[in-house]
Amino acid sequence: MNMKITLAIFTSLIATAAFALGPPPVGSAAPDFSLPDAKGGTQSLSQYKGKYVVLEWFNPECPFVKKHYGSGNMQKLQDQYTGKGVVWLTIDSNAPGTEGSITAEQA
Repeated sequence: MNMKITLAIFTSLIATAAFALGPPPVGSAAPDFSLPDAKGGTQSLSQYKGKYVVLEWFNPECPFVKKHYGSGNMQKLQDQYTGKGVVWLTIDSNAPGTEGSITAEQA
């Protein structure tokens, strides 16, 4: 995927920040955040300002993830929407080095 970027992050960090700040008002911009990507760079939500962004939390051990990736369903959705200019960011919800975590080479 040209626009697919796998991000490794603890979901607890995102959840903590989201709960601490509270939800943004409906219709307003999402709060900015930055995360390391699989290639050693950093991705920030603000760099995609003005675009539709899908944030997909990914856990390769999850039975729903296995089902939808195994059937090709997720790849079809990714291709369909990235082809329309949607940015699709896949976030590895496992801590680096833990069971289910993927490396940059696997991404």
